[in-house]
Amino acid sequence: MVFGKLVSGSEKNEQTRQVADIRSRVLEEECGLKIEEEPEAFCMYALAYEGDTPVATGGITFDGESYRIQEVAVLPEFRRKKYGDFIVRLLIDKAMLSGAQTIEADVLQGAEVLFQEVGFAEAGAWYEKEGRQWQPMQLQAGNIHKCCNCGQ
Repeated sequence: MVFGKLVSGSEKNEQTRQVADIRSRVLEEECGLKIEEEPEAFCMYALAYEGDTPVATGGITFDGESYRIQEVAVLPEFRRKKYGDFIVRLLIDKAMLSGAQTIEADVLQGAEVLFQEVGFAEAGAWYEKEGRQWQPMQLQAGNIHKCCNCGQ
């Protein structure tokens, strides 16, 4: 059984430890990115499970003006099963229920198709950070693709 839950970064519990573990394993160890050891206190995280196993995470922040999806990470052995799509859609849902009209994301090269399939569009030029290429992207509320594969 696959399910997801939302977890506040300000909580210190088993779920935030699971978020931290996935972030560390994927973003730090695999991608070589510098991340904070603890999840951000002002970030809401989505956590996906396959059975009892946490397999993917991602976060969304709101700074008073804009919503931003960040740090979407899927454990290697669970990729190509739509968990990234699931996480991004959970985060979009959270933002839209909170009144978002636009959601931003800086997307690591190789993951831009995942975001495009949901409805994100390029929102600036590629840039380099920590030796990796990133694409600024943006989603408008009216452009969300509701179907996982067909772009509708």
